Amino acid sequence: MTPAVTLLASSGSMGAAAAEATRAHGESPAGCQVLGDTFGFVVQGVLFGVVMCTMLTKWWFEKPRRQFVTFALDSSKQVVGAGAIHVMNMLCAITFAKNANHASDECAWYWVNIMIDTTFGVVVCYGLLKLTELLFGYDSGHYGKSGGTGIDWESSPEYKKWAWQICVWCVITGIMKLVVVLMMLAATEFWVKVSVAATHWIVDHQTRLIFVMVVTPTVMNIFQFCVQDSFLKYQKLATATEGKAEV
Repeated sequence: MTPAVTLLASSGSMGAAAAEATRAHGESPAGCQVLGDTFGFVVQGVLFGVVMCTMLTKWWFEKPRRQFVTFALDSSKQVVGAGAIHVMNMLCAITFAKNANHASDECAWYWVNIMIDTTFGVVVCYGLLKLTELLFGYDSGHYGKSGGTGIDWESSPEYKKWAWQICVWCVITGIMKLVVVLMMLAATEFWVKVSVAATHWIVDHQTRLIFVMVVTPTVMNIFQFCVQDSFLKYQKLATATEGKAEV
């Protein structure tokens, strides 16, 4: 169990003040659930498909374009990281909704999680990635034995380095999630008000689920993936390719 989920499980009630501030909205925490029926699982599948299409579209239009193998290795970090964060976000949403007697349901808490992750969380991940590069002496997105121009390893990458970088990225996303959970615990009343205002204007629960689990992640993940890809891929590779094209 991740530190973020452990912290949530042991937190107990998240404050009577938050409960009193939002009780007037009159909807139970279980009003909209992120998981639990067939429709919820279908929504998860649609979200995954949208994420994959977004990543492929970005790769197709990038200049210079990485070899597909290199792109696949780079993107696998985001797929694994996003998958882990998605699971943690659902656990956070379910736990927060159960641990407080207020009107903010699971969908509302999931919305708050995704919004913080794709904005503030990206900044945290960037800082932690650069820190690990300094500490462990590696370049993110480089899967070869030598720094060089980065051209020699593209057709035959070293998968051990790729696996190591995926592990590092998963740790980074886990730390980021812990920071986000601490932020929500520190100002629960504020986040309850934000989550309710942002999601409860949609009355129908299934429509709200689509807004929270498909529409919002699609828009925010496009931003997140584009920004994260810019610092996860090997920076010197693009420079070397541009120099070769000029010659």
